[in-house]
Amino acid sequence: MHGRRGDLAELALLASLPTPWREGRLEPLNLGLTNGNYRLHLATGESYFLRCGHPDPLRLGIDRATEWQLYQGAMGQGIALPCHHSDPGSGLMLLDWCDEPNWAQAPPPPAEQPALLAEVLGRMHRLALPPVVMAVRAHADGYRGRLARIPDWLPALERGLLASREPDDCWLPCHHDLNPANLLGPKPWVIDWEYGAAGHPGFELAGIVRTHGWSKEQQRQLESCYLEGREGAHKLLNGKGFQADAFLPWVDYIGLLWGLLMAEQQPGPDYQALIDKNRQRLE
Repeated sequence: MHGRRGDLAELALLASLPTPWREGRLEPLNLGLTNGNYRLHLATGESYFLRCGHPDPLRLGIDRATEWQLYQGAMGQGIALPCHHSDPGSGLMLLDWCDEPNWAQAPPPPAEQPALLAEVLGRMHRLALPPVVMAVRAHADGYRGRLARIPDWLPALERGLLASREPDDCWLPCHHDLNPANLLGPKPWVIDWEYGAAGHPGFELAGIVRTHGWSKEQQRQLESCYLEGREGAHKLLNGKGFQADAFLPWVDYIGLLWGLLMAEQQPGPDYQALIDKNRQRLE
């Protein structure tokens, strides 16, 4: 019975697509923690990636209109895969299929990664600034406010961070989730723009440092590559650089809250590992 319901849902999904994709065949993919993902096969042999968005994006802090605005700009900058059909209202996107592995599976040599991501950030910062802002404190508050239960240990853990003040002097178009799984191939192609918004570049870089496990030297190399040969880059950052160190604990705190929120919906070892890792960093 469960399989029958799944078949009917997939048929309805295909029927919602334009020609020729509605004639395709869907292969469910075990990718992503919050979306439904498929490989769509056409009789011609071509393949596409089909994403069905989470049914409650606001609960996850996702603004679909902003995601689509940034994705369109990123396609123009050559850092996002071509999109053939989209429905920002539901989060549906039909993209070119990419056979290149992500950086979690096949990372470029560590010495090359800072320059590659500096180029990605440089292209991203040329996009139109979206009206939606991801300020770290408000973003964290949004996650915390959605928790059904506050762990007894959380108030003491967060007190010092919440009493501090994070930089709020620079706003640029940001992806906010440039982890290795969202970077495909040596180019790289950037996928999963759900958390894209105007943001502080220091928060973006802090997220890269944490999710890639970078050293301080790699962090400095990215900053140097970003500024080198890019006219106006220093001015773009208000002459202060990325200020990423100030955002490292905010990355840990938001990762912790997101893990707690997801664990309430779908308890499992992946979320518990994320909770434990970020809790340890903040202690």
